[in-house]
Amino acid sequence: MFVSTAHAYRHSRENNLAGLFFVTVISVLLSLQVLAADKMTEGQIQQVIDATDAAARNRDAETIGMYLGETFEKIIEFPHDKWMAKVRLDKAKYLDLIDEGWEDTEEYDYQRANTVIHILPDAVSGQSYSTITETLSLDGTRMVSKFREYALYTLENGKPVITQISGHTLIGDTMPEPGQ
Repeated sequence: MFVSTAHAYRHSRENNLAGLFFVTVISVLLSLQVLAADKMTEGQIQQVIDATDAAARNRDAETIGMYLGETFEKIIEFPHDKWMAKVRLDKAKYLDLIDEGWEDTEEYDYQRANTVIHILPDAVSGQSYSTITETLSLDGTRMVSKFREYALYTLENGKPVITQISGHTLIGDTMPEPGQ
């Protein structure tokens, strides 16, 4: 009887260890899946870029606002006299500014080129670099502006959003279009 009890105990212990191992493996796999869902990907950043570019071409500030984080900041640098001036805008002021600007333009085109996307070491944020070319007509004058854009992204409630856009106007690249 002792032998059968010992055998039953050993069998029960092996089953418990196997069950514990199974539960541990499943728990680890599920936690890795949850962690993977909380990581930023280049594809997510590209989707934000594509959506905001389409909204810009359609002059749709409301849709752009859906992809800006709550703490969004736009930093605008531009030459003024002999110095570089810097202006910081929060989300609401930035959206108002672009909406008002589009109201005054007769024609507007928006293109992005030379985009590079990086995921930052924390794996929950990223950045992109691009050259933005805007062509517009204002009071009958056609203008072309090129801007080197640096954007930061993070996950906000599981959704990728832009938290900051900064950069600089490429000197000599904001001008009336040739022949205008």
